[in-house]
Amino acid sequence: MKNSLFLFLLVIAACLLFEYFDSPLAPRKPVTLTMWHVYGSQTGSPMNDLVERFNRTVGKEQGITVNVTSVSNSSAIHDALIDSARRVPGSGELPDLFTCYPKTLLAMGSDLVMDWNGWFSEAERGEYVPRFLEEGRIDGKQLAFPIAKSTDVLFVNATIFDRFAGDTGGSYEDLASWEGFFRVSRLYHAWSGGKPFFMYSSWLHYAMLNTASFGESLFRDGKINWGDTFRRVWEPLAEAGVAGEICLLKGYATTAMMTGEVVCGLESTASIMYYKDTVTFPDNTSLPLRLKVLPMPVFEDGKPFAVQRGVSLCALRSTPEKEQAAYVFCKWITEEETNLGFVISAGYLPVKTEAYQRLLDGKRPAFPDESYRSLYEAVGVLHAGYTFFIPPLFDEYGSTEKAFSASLRSIFAEGRARREREGAVFSAPAAWSLAAMRERVQ
Repeated sequence: MKNSLFLFLLVIAACLLFEYFDSPLAPRKPVTLTMWHVYGSQTGSPMNDLVERFNRTVGKEQGITVNVTSVSNSSAIHDALIDSARRVPGSGELPDLFTCYPKTLLAMGSDLVMDWNGWFSEAERGEYVPRFLEEGRIDGKQLAFPIAKSTDVLFVNATIFDRFAGDTGGSYEDLASWEGFFRVSRLYHAWSGGKPFFMYSSWLHYAMLNTASFGESLFRDGKINWGDTFRRVWEPLAEAGVAGEICLLKGYATTAMMTGEVVCGLESTASIMYYKDTVTFPDNTSLPLRLKVLPMPVFEDGKPFAVQRGVSLCALRSTPEKEQAAYVFCKWITEEETNLGFVISAGYLPVKTEAYQRLLDGKRPAFPDESYRSLYEAVGVLHAGYTFFIPPLFDEYGSTEKAFSASLRSIFAEGRARREREGAVFSAPAAWSLAAMRERVQ
């Protein structure tokens, strides 16, 4: 009996010693992970709330603390990560965890990050929406792991649009097609005394989705294909841009919406986090904001396409302890209940197949308000009838995207100035602007 008790105690001691000396994770050997993310840079952060909950529960049990050291937006984090990876003077150390697009990994050097496939088993990976995983796969490695995905939708300031529609006969149905959308854009420009009607947060998305809609790819060997299909989708946009119907501000459409600069913003579903209850105009007058969300317009004879977007989670290659801690955190925030609560609060889509279907089937937590209900109704339409498009991945994609948007804004501004100066003599803004885009972007 004494021998049996002795052997039992010896086994327990051996297990404890193994945990202490050999296990990558143990509460006695706490691991701290620094993190940069993009969820809530201008408002309360649902990711920060999630991190705090993790630290109190699973993190405490396993000796893991996640320390958020930066919250910004996808554009700012892209530049900051690249600067840090290249050791630009004044840049900080790369964090252990960060969210970004695959294009950022290519620019900063994808060899710096770990392959999630080394931690997630094949069975575990099979629980996730396949196209979400595909987006973060580079050279066969899962370098970016999906934790929340999004797509582009059309946000409409219904407070202003309804008044405009009552006076002019415009309608929400007109916004379903680009032909109708541009007709309404002209009507609004006239009705409002020359104000722009809309802004797209990513002008390259307009070009990519609509060339795909007509069966073409915007890119060929990493270069823009400036052929007939591109011309077809460019011409109505250029006419609207030169006429003053498009807001040419830099940044996100949300800003232009919240200052009353535009009535429509085409941007990520996650933008809903940044909308307030009131639109405040430059003269400090204000209106209550009633937000309506619609699917993206489609050309009448085109196939419906929606962009798949949303940053993924990356982890630096590091010690076994830190890499396993990153895996534990990633696995926890993508579990169905945790993930559903997070994504709905932030305007995203869940990443596991069952949770994704549950959201679309209506079996989900309560929405924060009616604008979120409108958002997910629009997402349901996209899921049912649109093909989701993953942006291409090549080294120059990020720089091309920036050059495209910057060139578009400057060319349309120049076109407006020419129209005011030359009047009817300036009769071909589409052809002129297309030639200018080719020269500046290429």
